[in-house]
Amino acid sequence: MIRYFSLFTGIGGLDSGLEKMGATCVGYSEIKKSSIEIYKKHFLQHYNYGDITKINFIDLPDFDILTGGFPCQSFSLAGLRRGLSDGKDKKGAMVLYIYKLLKEKKPKYFVLENVKGILNHDSGKTYIKIFKLFKNAGYNVRVLLLNSLYYGSAQNRERVIFLGNKDKFEVLRPKIVDDKKRFLDIMEIGIKGKKPKDTERNKNKIEQLLQFNFELIGKYDRAGTLTTQYGCGEKLVWDNKDFRYLTVRECERLQGFPDDWTSGVSDNARYWALGNAVNCNMSEYLFKDYLTKIWDL
Repeated sequence: MIRYFSLFTGIGGLDSGLEKMGATCVGYSEIKKSSIEIYKKHFLQHYNYGDITKINFIDLPDFDILTGGFPCQSFSLAGLRRGLSDGKDKKGAMVLYIYKLLKEKKPKYFVLENVKGILNHDSGKTYIKIFKLFKNAGYNVRVLLLNSLYYGSAQNRERVIFLGNKDKFEVLRPKIVDDKKRFLDIMEIGIKGKKPKDTERNKNKIEQLLQFNFELIGKYDRAGTLTTQYGCGEKLVWDNKDFRYLTVRECERLQGFPDDWTSGVSDNARYWALGNAVNCNMSEYLFKDYLTKIWDL
């Protein structure tokens, strides 16, 4: 039985792939209250160890795989992009706690996710530092770039996956499983969605007249990367001859979660959690299909 420990768990997107292959969670680390509330509703038996900076790693149970979508604000185009440079960015420094945990518990594998922007942050220096950090923790490290668009999602969402194994391994070229989904496949039909405020600025953003405009989504389009803003970003759906924001259910479907997975908290918290989540379709492919071919899982 594969045992895993989940860091920066959010609402369980990365965990979902492991759960579907029958792995056992020995614990997780999450601090955002609304995300914990959502996660606990679905994984009642999983124990939250809380803030990674306050965990005594020696006391953790042993596990085979360390997983986590470590904080990406420092590396994404939308973040401050401080990375590891000045030591003042606590979110960027979380990777150092991952290093300490790997050194202490020595799991055989790790699977860690981040945004594509980590590759070119500080002209690639941040990526090299993180890669070397994981190697110095005692792992053979390889990196994948996966896009949820190729795994049954109507969302264009690229993510970098750091793979670590105590043994040597070679990566395979990821397969395209299903790249045919369009927004129509997940769209809520006949609902009264929330519309943007009727302001001159919003009108100009719809007309694509400003530097940063709304992303306009038609039935046969794919959505761009969901973010943590209301409606999961500056996106508008053309529906019933008018524009509206993405609904929560549409965002759940774009991220591969079942309908109402995030129910029980405010809409703002639901949108934030979904924009922050790892895509479940991608996670399932990664663990159930890809990694079982290159690792002894």
